[in-house]
Amino acid sequence: MSRSLTDFGKVAVVFGGRSNEREVSLRSGNAVLEALLDQGIDAFAVDGGQALISAVTSGMVDRVFNILHGGEGENGALAGAMQVLQVPMTGCGVLGAAISMDKVRSKTQAAEAGVDVPRGWQVNATNAQQAVDEITASSAGPWIVKPSNEGSSVGLYRVENKTELASALEQVLSLAPVALVEEFIDGDECTVGIVNGQVLPVVRIQPAAGLYDYEAKYESQNTVYHCPSGFNEKTEQALQEDARKAFDALALRGWARLDFIVDKNGRRYFLEANTTPGMTETSLVPKAAAAHGWEFQRLVREILETSLEEGRHE
Repeated sequence: MSRSLTDFGKVAVVFGGRSNEREVSLRSGNAVLEALLDQGIDAFAVDGGQALISAVTSGMVDRVFNILHGGEGENGALAGAMQVLQVPMTGCGVLGAAISMDKVRSKTQAAEAGVDVPRGWQVNATNAQQAVDEITASSAGPWIVKPSNEGSSVGLYRVENKTELASALEQVLSLAPVALVEEFIDGDECTVGIVNGQVLPVVRIQPAAGLYDYEAKYESQNTVYHCPSGFNEKTEQALQEDARKAFDALALRGWARLDFIVDKNGRRYFLEANTTPGMTETSLVPKAAAAHGWEFQRLVREILETSLEEGRHE
């Protein structure tokens, strides 16, 4: 249901921050801020969580549009602070954010809900050498190695053999305390956005070469996005159903983007959830929303309206 402008009050758009995704967050935040202002909504920019708390305690904020990628914006810290301060915010609460940021736990939750996930191993600095031996003894590879708690494909590697696996784990464990190693699945990466109760069309992703990593997401001009996805109707609907199951299993609220891969036999695997997805010119949720018939301003307003829901925090 559409709300009047006065329902929103003063909206703080929080973006930037200190995570590895700062630059992307700045781009997303500026796009969101412009869309809100163009609709006559009383919105203003805030850079990072600490500045947001200062603005809230100064009485400047009625609600928050969170577009702070990674770090405190997606790990539950910001949601917890706003819960304590009793300020409504877009996106999920503490529980959903914490589960989703932890890729190991989020896959466990999704699997328990009946959604397939790739075979994987959790690795830390203490058990890294033992893990390399166990993984290579039980799986032929290739493997994907990534931090268990970073977004936007930061620190993502594909490795082919034991030596490369050990090297990639060393790199990833310099970024995060826990790494996730998964069997590589040869197939089509895709994503499903859910916004304000609406499951959006599937977007299929075609990197020019190699992995859909940070460069392919935000720097390459050669990554191709297909929406309509090109999947048959059965697969499209099954992916949307999987997304809804994972969304609920991870205790998500408001909006999120759920990533999958579909192998050559049509089997679907859940990869991860993003609780504060990108809103840049190359971002996936805006592409899906456009295919659904929502222009960017409508999408931004739909997201903002989720902050008006009762029981915003778990």
